[in-house]
Amino acid sequence: MKKHIIALFAILTLLMMIANSCKHDLEQPTWDVDILLPIINTEMSIDDMLTDSNLIISEDNEGFISLIFEENFIDINLDTLVNIDAIADEKTHTLDSASFADVVIADTATIGETINEIPFGTVLLPNGSTNDIPAIPNVADNDTINIDASEYFETMTLHNGMLIVEIYNGYPTDISNIDLSLINAINQNTIGTFQFNLIASGTSAADSISIAGQSIDENIFAILHNMDVNASNGPVLINYEDAIITKITVADIGITTATAIFPEQQLTETLKEHSFDFKNAQIKEIGIKSGTVTIYVLSTLPNGKMIYNIPSLKKNGVPFTSGDMIVPEATNTTMTSFGFDFEGYILELTGQEGRIGGDTINTIYTEAFTFIDSTGELVTINNTDSFYSYVDFNITPEYAIGYLGEDTIKFGPETQEINIFKKITADLLDLEVAELKLNVENYIGADFSFKIDNLSTSNASTNISAGINPSNLYNIDRATLNGNSLPINPTSTEIIINSDEMLEILPNNINAEATFYLNPNGQQNIDGFLYPEYPVNASLAMEIPLSFIAENLELIDTNEVDIPNIDEVEIEKLYIIIENGFPFDANIKVILLDQQDLIIDTLVNNSSILAGVVNNDNKVIQSTTSTIEISNMNLEDVSKIITTSSFSTQPVNNFVKIYNDYNLGVSISAKVRKTIGE
Repeated sequence: MKKHIIALFAILTLLMMIANSCKHDLEQPTWDVDILLPIINTEMSIDDMLTDSNLIISEDNEGFISLIFEENFIDINLDTLVNIDAIADEKTHTLDSASFADVVIADTATIGETINEIPFGTVLLPNGSTNDIPAIPNVADNDTINIDASEYFETMTLHNGMLIVEIYNGYPTDISNIDLSLINAINQNTIGTFQFNLIASGTSAADSISIAGQSIDENIFAILHNMDVNASNGPVLINYEDAIITKITVADIGITTATAIFPEQQLTETLKEHSFDFKNAQIKEIGIKSGTVTIYVLSTLPNGKMIYNIPSLKKNGVPFTSGDMIVPEATNTTMTSFGFDFEGYILELTGQEGRIGGDTINTIYTEAFTFIDSTGELVTINNTDSFYSYVDFNITPEYAIGYLGEDTIKFGPETQEINIFKKITADLLDLEVAELKLNVENYIGADFSFKIDNLSTSNASTNISAGINPSNLYNIDRATLNGNSLPINPTSTEIIINSDEMLEILPNNINAEATFYLNPNGQQNIDGFLYPEYPVNASLAMEIPLSFIAENLELIDTNEVDIPNIDEVEIEKLYIIIENGFPFDANIKVILLDQQDLIIDTLVNNSSILAGVVNNDNKVIQSTTSTIEISNMNLEDVSKIITTSSFSTQPVNNFVKIYNDYNLGVSISAKVRKTIGE
């Protein structure tokens, strides 16, 4: 489109300056000057008439024009098929599974200490001598032994536990009638009592009782109510280091509540497989483009720890492990979260390695371990303390390997706007031929078939639609990979549809609806694949050779003009020169608009313009020129000029071809008169 702005008023100004410089003081000469000023100069070709950015204008060797419109129309993406957005491994781990090491406390009472308490004992039974030991009844009478367990705990209330008392007799003679009680030092509650009738020299005796339901303090009194020393069987060696060793053991400890120094220990071990819901797809492996796994934990323990492993999730061959997750004691219901970025990982979905029954699909194997983490300090826990945890998977795949399943996928209804015919209207348009090509490119490792449920065009201005009848099924073969890796070798399927009726209505919308069937023939003996960035694409191409019959085919062209102040200029005439390079007659209309696009006037109304000169092949070899003169026209306030050209092909039943050198030229000039010297 060529546009020119009036520039020749500069000539008028120059002439006036020359005239003023040449005048004598006593002379007042004047003269009239006629000037022809161009207002617009424009050409309308096929390029100007068709404005859609997706339009390609193709030419053959003779310059015959075909219009090709291409648009990506259908995009079938199955990325949601293998997206993983799931909660897994929800579990509560309670402290009733916790263990506490046996508490073992020993007390030693030597024979030397006993002899020392007998009047003249050291004289009668000196250390290192060999003597008969007489019977000594009631050698211990409510003797108290302090047992300090503070290095193990401060207090414990047990739902399970055994108290074991074992006495070793290291004296050179027997002891008997032993009566022993264990008592909490703080509340004086009796923990348990034990009796031993006879413990021979050099032997041990043990007894145990259940202490489930009892509380134990760090300080315990062992009260020896009675112990008799039996007479020796003849002379024996008196060694003051020989001793009776009393060992008190708290075993099989099950804690209801305790303030203690807990050893590090594993509470639970959860080894399990978890299956994801991929509908009827059977996925063996997923490459992760982006995604996270977030482990949420709520712990009432003051010293909790958790480890979470996914052996089937690897990066560079290294399986994923969370490592030690130290979980703070919860003060409310807010959970502690541990997030892990899984970008670049490969997730195998064949289950636990070496699983019974062989590999499976859609399944991962996970390991969860919970611990009491030893702090070396006294902490208080009870059997209601627990871990509650779950794992949130949010994974977007880069690819998936396996059988993608069978599915029915609906596309549309979808409407695509087209602007090919934006500047064109017609009472009748008959295209000699036009084709619509639907090209389907499949980048997915799965077979498809599809059916066009609706393919039509519509003209919103005329409310006219045209379309094809629903089609049969079309088969689309699966894509393949080179060595199980990119690049993808897509398959291409082209469907050609006669579309002249769909285009003769000069549509501004294309309407489509289709049904796709994934793996219509079921599972094959080869793994499929899916790369979500490479879906099934369908492009629509319309090829329109410009050979047609038309009645009142109307082309509209708008030009902006910038006319300077012409108050002092008299417009005598307007000249509209039209050069018609098309092989059909035209009716021309020229309308003037102001800046608000309001009509000021109609310069030309349906003036007939002759067709270009054609040869025997009905091809234009020379444009025809027509001139229209208009007198006394005021162009003040004119901002735009609209040129409308209406064509009808002749003869009526002959198709007319359009070539690349055809155009319609319109120029408008104004003849103005200026009086100089007044």
